[in-house]
Formats: sequence, structure tokens, C-alpha cells
Amino acid sequence: MLTIGEVAKSVGINIGAIRFYERKGLLEPAARSEQNNRLYTENELNWLVFIKCLRETGMSVDDIKMYYDKVKEGTSTLPERIQLIQDQKQKLLDDIEAKKNQLVHLERKLERYYRGENY
Repeated sequence: MLTIGEVAKSVGINIGAIRFYERKGLLEPAARSEQNNRLYTENELNWLVFIKCLRETGMSVDDIKMYYDKVKEGTSTLPERIQLIQDQKQKLLDDIEAKKNQLVHLERKLERYYRGENY
């Protein structure tokens, strides 16, 4: 079992975020030590890593909650979960393409500046 501080450090998020995810229902309420400190398993740590990944791709907390609820329903929801992840993957790919286009624009601007152009 890991403390909330250990989990936060391992995942790379702050303790407040873990508590927030718990309040929002994205994480089951933590087990408690005799001193009433939150304790987490490796599975919960791995789930938090995935939550962080989804958040970094731009998925909303509400969509992650919907995904998590489907996970708890069992394998009958696999097609829906696959679709949610595929949709998020496509959004990420679209964002990457947009960033590539922005990078090209910046590179062209720099090339003009290196040639001594003023615009």
C-alpha cells in the first residue's frame, strides 16, 4: 500500500488532484490506515497514471468519469470504451497535426528572419 504522498510523487500530480478525483468519483475512496491516512494499491496508482494521460490529451473530467463508470460495468461496455478511447486518440492526432502546422509556420518565419527580411 502506498500513501497519498507516495502516489502523488510517483504519478506526478499533486495530492489535491488525487483528492479531487476521489470526490468526482474517478477513484474509489481510498483505504485508510490506523492513523486514518489514505492508502492506495498499485492498481489505483496505475489508474491515476491513466487519468493523468487522459487529462493531458484534453479529455474532460466528465468524460473520464463516464469511461470509469463503463469500466466498472464490466466487459459488456468494451465497445463503448474502445470508441471513447479511439475518439480521444483522434482528437490528439488532430492536435498534433495542428501543432505541426504551427511549427512549420514558425520555421518559415525564422527562415525569413535569418535571410534578413523584416517581416
